[in-house]
Amino acid sequence: MRQQPLKPRLQDWPERLAALVEARREAPFAWGSNDCGLFMADAVMAVTGEDPAAALRGYSTEEGAEAVLGEDGLEGTVARALSAIGCGDCPPALAQRGDVALALLGNQPTMTVVLGEVLAGPGPRGLIFLPLARILRAWSV
Repeated sequence: MRQQPLKPRLQDWPERLAALVEARREAPFAWGSNDCGLFMADAVMAVTGEDPAAALRGYSTEEGAEAVLGEDGLEGTVARALSAIGCGDCPPALAQRGDVALALLGNQPTMTVVLGEVLAGPGPRGLIFLPLARILRAWSV
């Protein structure tokens, strides 16, 4: 069963999410501004108005990102940050547009945003789109 988030979505979330995707469509991956964790956090902010990464922002290198993630790593840090704003796990098969997911990009775990039939996340030359079958874990937003 899909867990309902504690925080409701903003009334205009579809437009806000679409605007974020359009703004980042050709923006290359950049640590601390357009990496997978902050793209996911920006999408959550577009949907809910809350920034799950508010306390994590401020790094600009891969080493800085690793320091922010610490021992919990990407999945643990994201799970804790999303839980803090009322977003809970949902079965990957039930993830819907506006939800977020940990997915495999090649053999690398990465944070993505569910856009309906595909996932989106930052890549070297702009957004990359992955099939939903790549989801490892999902959170309802």
